[in-house]
Amino acid sequence: MTTPADIAGAITRRVERRLYYTQENWPHAFPVRLGSQRALEADPITTFDADNAMRAWAERHGCRIETVTRRVGTPVDLVARVVVPDEATALHAAGREVRARRELVVARMRMVCARFGVDGTQAMAVVKMLSGESDVDFELFVRAAQWFATHRDLIAGMTAREVPLPGFSAKWLKASRSRRRRAICTLLGWSELPLRERPGELRYRYLDETCAAWPERLATAPVSAPETPIDTVLVVENKDTYQAIPAMPCTMGVFGSGFTVTRLRTLLPWCAGDGVRVVYWGDMDADGLEILARLRATGVACASLCMDRETYDAYEPFGTTLDAHGSLIPPREPKEGLCLTDEEYAFYRALCTGALPYPRVEQERIPIAQALARL
Repeated sequence: MTTPADIAGAITRRVERRLYYTQENWPHAFPVRLGSQRALEADPITTFDADNAMRAWAERHGCRIETVTRRVGTPVDLVARVVVPDEATALHAAGREVRARRELVVARMRMVCARFGVDGTQAMAVVKMLSGESDVDFELFVRAAQWFATHRDLIAGMTAREVPLPGFSAKWLKASRSRRRRAICTLLGWSELPLRERPGELRYRYLDETCAAWPERLATAPVSAPETPIDTVLVVENKDTYQAIPAMPCTMGVFGSGFTVTRLRTLLPWCAGDGVRVVYWGDMDADGLEILARLRATGVACASLCMDRETYDAYEPFGTTLDAHGSLIPPREPKEGLCLTDEEYAFYRALCTGALPYPRVEQERIPIAQALARL
């Protein structure tokens, strides 16, 4: 039979699912499972005790009850549904933590409505985007949005660090697609902040022996052609591996550095041309395969190196369940529509869902000589 704790849990889950709702979504009736007729009659004392407990809980929390007539020796009315009449009652039943979260969300929504004259739907969309912000940072966001609303012409051509926002860290605005910037644009109805972004960069080096004395290159603008004949571009995710790649004829090494590698098509456009083989070698984890897919999605037809189930099985003893901060790597929902082969996607799904013992085997765990032999 359903217990008062079950009802409280159901109320809590409903409040959490509707944390960012702006419209009233109460009253709501929560069903009480009574069990079969045979079970009720087999233990009438337990049946009546459970019913009395549900009635007492509902009365204590300000909820209504709806009954149904069942036979327990004689016909009796048992609680069939607990009806929560309004949000205040739901928050009281849900408990202090959930109540505090909902009250914070509503308070922030009302603050945004009052200061910017927007409706609750628009304000709540902004509050949801900034759900992880502290009270201090949310107040800074409001101040920043107010300042931008009246200084649009002033900031045109500035970088984020040059914006003269009093009392703000130069890094507070972060990258162009950060949640804070997107929230400001959502609130003000702008497509983007008219700021000048720092140019993206990509590090690479020529691996041919004839270029041994050449320094590392840094591309911040498109490089139309290589400085020496190149037929293979090897992109590696991690810096240690990038620096340790030995001399290789007609080959360029590119430091992928996570999703920075997606700049390859823009900064080294010739890599997407005919006659150049591009190979990507990253960590065997969900992020590594998503980076591979993102690189392909830019139009670079690249192959993967040592990012398959066979390599994983060979180096599984060197896998890890921890991230760089020592926290467990949690399972996650695999993304759909990635530019991966069927075999790569099956491997990616297994890494995401925890079907494999280790969600990550880092690139550095594979000897470079063995990887390059496969290349």
